[in-house]
This record gives sequence, structure tokens and C-alpha cells, in this order.
Amino acid sequence: MNNDILSAFPAGSVTLHGRLGKAIRLTTENRLRKVDYGKLVRSFRNHEDGDGFWRGEFWGKIVRSAIRILQLHPDPDLDSKIRTTVRELCACADADGTLSTYPPEKRFSSWDVWGRKYALLGLCRYYRIIDADPRVLETIRRATAALIAAFPDGKRPGDGLPHDGMPANSILGAVELAARLTGEPSFFHFARTLEQTGCASSMNLFRESRAGKKPADLGNGKAYEMTSCFEGLLELYRDSGKQERLSCALDYFRDLVRYELFVTGAGGLKDLFGEFWDNGARKQMQSHADTALGETCVTTTVLRMGYHLLRLTGAPAIADVMENMLYNGVLGAMKFDGSWWMHRNPTPLAGSSFKRPAGDQIRGYGEDCCLAQGPEALGTGASSAVMLRSDGGIAIHLYEPLTLRTTIRNTPVTLHISGNYPNDGSITVELVPARPLEFPLSLRIPAWCENAVLEIGSERYSPASGRSAELCRLWKPGDRIHLTLPMPVRRIPSPDGSARFALKRGPLLLVQDSRIGDVNTPFALPDEEPECVSHPEIDALFRWPDGRCLCDYASAGNLFKEENTLCVWLPEA
Repeated sequence: MNNDILSAFPAGSVTLHGRLGKAIRLTTENRLRKVDYGKLVRSFRNHEDGDGFWRGEFWGKIVRSAIRILQLHPDPDLDSKIRTTVRELCACADADGTLSTYPPEKRFSSWDVWGRKYALLGLCRYYRIIDADPRVLETIRRATAALIAAFPDGKRPGDGLPHDGMPANSILGAVELAARLTGEPSFFHFARTLEQTGCASSMNLFRESRAGKKPADLGNGKAYEMTSCFEGLLELYRDSGKQERLSCALDYFRDLVRYELFVTGAGGLKDLFGEFWDNGARKQMQSHADTALGETCVTTTVLRMGYHLLRLTGAPAIADVMENMLYNGVLGAMKFDGSWWMHRNPTPLAGSSFKRPAGDQIRGYGEDCCLAQGPEALGTGASSAVMLRSDGGIAIHLYEPLTLRTTIRNTPVTLHISGNYPNDGSITVELVPARPLEFPLSLRIPAWCENAVLEIGSERYSPASGRSAELCRLWKPGDRIHLTLPMPVRRIPSPDGSARFALKRGPLLLVQDSRIGDVNTPFALPDEEPECVSHPEIDALFRWPDGRCLCDYASAGNLFKEENTLCVWLPEA
């Protein structure tokens, strides 16, 4: 059963030309091509996690990131590296099929199942998108069977493990994917057993969420791992169509948006590490970075869950959330040249940007969880830009300049989006079917936009904000749609009632940056609207007539230098 009403176009169908396209090309060239994939495989071959660490997660995270990016930016060198590393990983399986970085005597301790989960997720994505190699499918089958064999009915993967067992129990989504690909009845049974236990040791996450508990009160609140469990619930819904599964995941996602996400779309805030749900939307202004982390892994997982929900519902409100996360939290976590990603993504009052390269988490291993997942967030968000509808039409969610080449009812169709979005709200969509062809086309009108104008020839419409403009007509070669999305600067009051505020223009968060002014200077919002001007190091610099300037959050601090500081919540003048 496939309950998706939207899906990604086949790899290579979409070419992004704007800011997202540039970021994808840079992180391909300067990060993903340069990964030591052999080192990642050796962790499995040599069982290097006998010390209780999590080297096992990096192979799956990075391979998933690379495959997502390859869908949008075909690259023969990267493609070859991924094919090679998949073959090498498959050769690491033990006699019973186990794929683990832990030695036999320490199996199922610490982060073992968590690492196996990512290996399975990477292999499943490879099989579905890159190459349906039967040897890969057999590796998936045997590795999943070996995992399940260790957990008879009544025993859960997370029993006695850190973070209320959620990291290990989040294997739910991977097992369901393996079940879908292999058809093994025992895999489906195990996935449903995990659902029934609720994926946490102390409580049933899904039952308690349905009962109205906020994310901060579920399990031990560990943000990233908890959201991974709800991703698994969506995979179950995708196969079953049981509405209560989708409703539960939707409620959880809406609670994240309401209670936990920062103004940037990042999230995760509490104690020393800041990787927990803790009513972060209200508390995000605390200035200490260690307790307002906004971990990139959290951003990635929430964004990916949003992508699942967008595919399943088509809801413009979900695309709104994803857009905010993508242009602010995601791009803001990437170094300007795409070579590195950061772990910490707070929303500081003023001072250090905390845009430091993600560190070396495990004693010289040279990798970081957020460094591994940053490209995944970028690719996932960008994949939502234009999507295939289940009725054969096209859905546009982002107005990034791009070209789509596809086929509708055996007719080649090219779609071009041009403009300077998100810096500017004047957008042109050109349709070039090989012959006149009728099909539906939807265009998301962001909730932040009032008074949008849509023009097709002499026709003029005023589509409602927060909804999709639905167009179904006979499209002719060269038909053009002109969409104007007004972008006045909007004031966002501080969540704690202090004399500070944030500013947004369109989807972009505007902030002070030390390269263009003193970040501690109080700010009074002028009555006039700013103009977007060029700057050699800043993608979107906005200047008011009196000379004051703000820039987009993603550009602020993207030099990853301590001396480059920023301020998100502006002091009231």
C-alpha cells in the first residue's frame, strides 16, 4: 500500500539553480566527495565500537546524505564512491548476517542497535534509489533477521540502554522499510511489536502523545531519538493506512512547531548538552550555547519528518515549516563553502555566533553526528521544492530557481522557475509541454504572505495565504505564470516578554552581523522597506534608506570564525 499523495521526481529530473543549488554543489564537492568511506567501513569490519561509542552511525548517516544529494545533483565521482562503499559494507556481514561495529561479546549494548539502524537505513535507500542489487537486498534481509532473532517477544532492543531506550527502539522505521522491501512477515510483526511497546522504556511514546503530553514530557525528552521513533510510526502508516498512526505523528509534529522549535526552525534545549525537548520555543533566548543547542541532527530529523508528512498529506502548512527550517536553520548550519557543518545552532542575543565546525566526537575518528547529517537536511528540504502529485500533476512548494524535466502521460514537460527567491518575491513559472497538455498544477502560497497576486496572461487572481493555488488547464508551450509574493519586514515579539524582537522578510530571518555593524546596537524598525544589495560574503543583505543593514541568518557568522558575531533577538531601541 502506498499512501503518499506526493513523491519526489526521479533522480536527475530537477536541477536547482539558485541558493539551494549552489549549497548542494558545494557540499558535494567539498564535503561528500572527501569523506573517507573506507574508514567508515572498517568500523564494521574491525568491530571498533568495543569502547561503547557510536562509530556505527556514521556510515549510514553519510551514505543517506550522499544519496539524497545525488538525487538532486548527479555526480559520477560521488556515485562511484557510494557504490563501492555499499559493496564493501555488505562484505562485512558476519556469518549470521549481522552488521555491527560492536564485537560479539558487547553486542546489543550502548549504541549498537542505533548503529545497525543507520546501516540498514543507508542500504535501504541505496536499494530503492541507486541500484536494486539483489545482493544488497539479501544483506538487508539477513541483517534485519539477525537483529530480530536477538529479541524474542517481550524483549525490546532498548531495554536497559541510554535515553529511555529510544535510540535502539527507533529501529522501528528501518525494520518496516526492510519488511516492505523483502516481504518478510516476521519483519512486519516485529515492527508492530515495537509500535505496541511505544519505543521507550518508561512509557508508550505514541499512547502518551495521543493523550496530550507535550514532547518535553515524553520519555526523557531526548529530541532527536524521540522524533526518529515517530518517523517509524509514519512508515507503519505508509504500509497500513491506519489513520490513528498518521494523526498521532501529525499531533506530535504540530507540538514540536508550537512548543519546541526556535525562530530559525532549529530545536533542542536543556542542561549541559541541550539535545532535549524542553519547551525550547519559549526558552530559546537563553544566551548560553550549551543549553540552547539547536542541534543539527535534531533539525535534520524534524525536517525529514516534515518531508514524510508533506508526502502523505500535501499540507501547505507543513511546507511552511520546512521552508523556515531550510533557509534558516539548515543553511545557517553550513559553512559558506559547504565543507563543514556545525553542531550548535542557538539563537543568541548577542556575542559569539557559535558557528564553529562540528568537532571530532570520538577520539580521533574525525566525524561528528551533525557533520554527517547536515547534507541530508539540505537535500531533504530541497527535494520538497517541486513534487509529483499522485494525480499526475505537479506541486510547487519552494520558488527557488530551478528546471524540472519530466513526462506526463507520455508527453515530455519542462518547467522553469525563475526569479531571485527567497531574496525577492517576484517569481515566474514557465511551462513547456511538448504539446498542449492538461494537468493540475499547485503553487503554495506561504502563510507569511498577504496579498499575493497570481497572473496568467490577462487573468489575475488573489490566492489565499497558507493554502495552495490550484490550477488545472490545458497548458501550452511557453505558458507563463507570474506570482508576486509581497515581502514586508515582519516583527516577531520575544517569547519571554523581554524588550527584544526578531525580524523576518519572506522566509528569511534577518539578524545583525559584526561585518556590517555593531551587534549590540539597539534597533528601531524603520517605516520604509529595505532593498536587497550585493555583498561579497553575504547572500542576502538588506539596507534601509538611513544606511542601517541586516542580513539573513544563514549568512551571519558563516565564516565560522569566533570574531564574527551575530545577534538574532534584536534589542529594542
